Amino acid sequence: MSEQKKQFKLSGMINEQDQFHQTTQITSGITPDEHYIAPQIVSVNITVPEAKTIGVPKYADTVFGEAAGNYDPAGDCKGNFMSSKFQPNNNCYAYGCNITPNTFPQPGRQSGYLLTADNFKKSFDELGKLVSSYAVHDGLEYVGQSMEELLAFKSSKQGTNPSGVAAGYLAGHFVALMISTAGDANWPGDYHWARCDNSAGGCDSWSQKDGSDQVTNFDFAGNAISNPATANWSVNQGPVSNTDKREMLVEYDFYCFMFVPESNVNII
Repeated sequence: MSEQKKQFKLSGMINEQDQFHQTTQITSGITPDEHYIAPQIVSVNITVPEAKTIGVPKYADTVFGEAAGNYDPAGDCKGNFMSSKFQPNNNCYAYGCNITPNTFPQPGRQSGYLLTADNFKKSFDELGKLVSSYAVHDGLEYVGQSMEELLAFKSSKQGTNPSGVAAGYLAGHFVALMISTAGDANWPGDYHWARCDNSAGGCDSWSQKDGSDQVTNFDFAGNAISNPATANWSVNQGPVSNTDKREMLVEYDFYCFMFVPESNVNII
């Protein structure tokens, strides 16, 4: 029996078999008139790992939500995370930022930094540092790797309110970054984000969107997420191959907390 190439379920990265969200190379600097699926192709200039212009398939205009203040999938970004709108085109990064560019956005891509397959062959710490730094280029802020650091960051933010707003105003919300490095059985590696839905309160209510799936406030084991650093992020990817029926389990491990300001975050 010939070996068939396995299609993995990814939370953040674009699966190589996903024809709806593959980027194109634009050599002339002009967006090609001809495209086959997406109604728009957006030109994005990339500087890392090499200078080039890519075309990003885009399925609807971007909707910017407010700082996440509760669990409201139907109300966030005018319902764009729902099946009735553009659920398949917005991944965990879009949901974490509460922005729907409808492009299956990637950390850093809007800012010219492109994640590659080789990046996911790095060590856990190197990969986590890279993905979080690319998110910083998009406007997110690094917070730390413990709940204590998150609470200290929160106090600092609430103590420096923008002018004209009430005391204690946070002006954003927290997210958590999970990382899975490339591994055995051709696992390409991936990242995942979870979003805090009560950042101004106890920071103990979180939700997430797993790739093109629906939004949920449960982890991958079906438990309510009170702390993403201790939640279950294990995924059964099914048989290793069509000739090896062993179950393939992959793990995403917590890397850090980050802050999404309510303005000046741009993703694609």
